[in-house]
Amino acid sequence: MDREGWTRIGSWWVPPLIVALFVGMALRPVATAPIFMPGVDIAGRTLLRLGVALLGVRLTFGDMIAGGLTPVVVAALAVFGTIAFGALAARWFGLPRDLGLLTGCSVGVCGAAAAMAAGAALPRHPSSDRDIAFTVMGVNAISTLAMVAYPYLQSTLHYSAFEMSVFLGGAIHDVAQVAGAGQMMGDAKILADAIMTKLMRVAMLLPAVLFIVWWVTRSGEAAGDARPKPPLFLFGFLTLAALNSFGLFPPAVQQAVSMASGILITIAIAALGIKTSLASLAAIGPRPVALLFVQTLFVALVVIATIYAARAF
Repeated sequence: MDREGWTRIGSWWVPPLIVALFVGMALRPVATAPIFMPGVDIAGRTLLRLGVALLGVRLTFGDMIAGGLTPVVVAALAVFGTIAFGALAARWFGLPRDLGLLTGCSVGVCGAAAAMAAGAALPRHPSSDRDIAFTVMGVNAISTLAMVAYPYLQSTLHYSAFEMSVFLGGAIHDVAQVAGAGQMMGDAKILADAIMTKLMRVAMLLPAVLFIVWWVTRSGEAAGDARPKPPLFLFGFLTLAALNSFGLFPPAVQQAVSMASGILITIAIAALGIKTSLASLAAIGPRPVALLFVQTLFVALVVIATIYAARAF
């Protein structure tokens, strides 16, 4: 990986996003005070989505179709395969089916937003709110670990730059961590392609919720009232990519917007660190945590296998 812009700490080279993450975690005792949390929420959500949308200036529609069907297939298998696997794996761990569907949707689609949408689609239980809170916190923490670890697997997996971008976008749960892992690679093209793959998973939120509704109602149960909001930052990303396809952004503008995007994503990663509580995650209990780790391993293996299979075509 390219180390340009990395921070040297002793004999270690550390990506700036990892520094931002740990700075955020160090500030957690102070920054979680009620007076600061509205700003932390804005940084972790609004600024993140703006930063991701601005990445569209790096791509054209020609770039998006250059990878063929591989990102689309990876996204579909990651989403629907993980939801179905989650329902089955929950049974193996002696946990409720609905927790498996909830965590499977969050892992397969897009983290917290998918957890909220899936929670609305599932029947209400006394533990529904607790399960949603655990899923949001747990997927966030595990996805952060994946963000730190996965960029170092390129040589082990023998992936090209494009294959690595599809792996990051297909196997990491939330948009913020995909952006962070892509930036750690030190290659703007890997970052853009990883985000493109991830946004394909985000775009499948509505079909994923409908899949959960079908899974629940096929047994005669009544589903919840699901109304997932459209991912507006996805449309912003596509709009900027469309404008860039017509050559409307000169190189100087692209460079300035890309720099702004990087700054916004770095701020969002720091906010992510503030919100990450590994101690709280451990206090939930071993079986739900194990379920999340197994789902994370499952989606990673599915993406890896799909990328290798795509080489035959």
